Amino acid sequence: MKNTYIISLTILAALVIVACANNPSYSKDDTEEKRLQKFESWLESLDQKKKISGTFLFARKGEVIYTNAFGNVHPEKSTKITTHSSFNLASVSKQFTGMGIMLLESQGKLKIDDKIQHYLPQFIYPHITIRQLLNHTSGVTEYMVLAEKYWDKSKTFTNEDMLDLFTQHKPKLNFTPGDKFQYSNTGYVTLSAIIEKVSGGSFADYLDENIFSKLDMNHTQVINLLSEGDILETRVYGQHGGTLNDLVYLDGVTGDGAVYSSVHDLMRWHKALLNNELLSKEEQEEAFKPAVLNDGSKSYYGFGWELDKKHPSIISHSGGWLGFRTHIICYLGKDEVLVILTNDTKGVGLGNLVSSFSKVFNP
Repeated sequence: MKNTYIISLTILAALVIVACANNPSYSKDDTEEKRLQKFESWLESLDQKKKISGTFLFARKGEVIYTNAFGNVHPEKSTKITTHSSFNLASVSKQFTGMGIMLLESQGKLKIDDKIQHYLPQFIYPHITIRQLLNHTSGVTEYMVLAEKYWDKSKTFTNEDMLDLFTQHKPKLNFTPGDKFQYSNTGYVTLSAIIEKVSGGSFADYLDENIFSKLDMNHTQVINLLSEGDILETRVYGQHGGTLNDLVYLDGVTGDGAVYSSVHDLMRWHKALLNNELLSKEEQEEAFKPAVLNDGSKSYYGFGWELDKKHPSIISHSGGWLGFRTHIICYLGKDEVLVILTNDTKGVGLGNLVSSFSKVFNP
């Protein structure tokens, strides 16, 4: 999630709890079918008022219980969004970066507790580990602050440019690595740079070859300003009330975002996690463990996943970038997945959508 264009995780968490007065009202005696009818009627009313643009999916034990799509692919085109349309996932992309790192470890090409400098000698902080980047406990400041101050915004900003800015300006860490949790896009861009260095190819190619293609996620791809041509026909564009609100100069980086996907592909992703299709069960579970801080306390963020302290089998993440707002919740213990992908920031807020949709199936 990035700078002024994003909804922070803290704000999103609050919004998920607080629903507006116009949200559907569910009675404690309502059946799931009745709640779903109310929710769908609400979405249809929002669609009529042009206050929603996006896709929804809820699946249980491999069966799609509900899916629907609203709005247009592009504010200046009449093409309608479908449930196979591919949205910019924003920070929901981080779980794929985390998986990329874990796959490299499984392949014997790196170790998660290694220092970053072992793979990126130009990285200026000698004591930070890969694990601390994954858990957001590194203390590294946000790269967008440096880019805003020092970068020529007429040029596309890349992973290499980010590392160079840190080398040139040497910003101090916000805290001693491992002391606490602080969300860091910089950490995940650095992880993308490690994937490229270790694999010898691009971040996009590594994810495609090792994750997306293997899982038949045919509507999922890394896309940014460096991508060549219309490489994903199902791509959706960000907007704000009929005005294009899509990629900007910072969209040359990868790792903290840049993955585009559909609700059906994310259902496929959930199934792969549940069934340990890419890693062994033991390896996969590392992604869902809280971080242990220097004082022995725990921080409930895994490898690209927010963790539920009270319910360890629930993992989730939200994202926001330009015109996109996204959310995924995986109920691993019940084999349920809920996905919301939107592309218009002028419509109803993501928090209200998540709250109302979640209450249909988990009242």
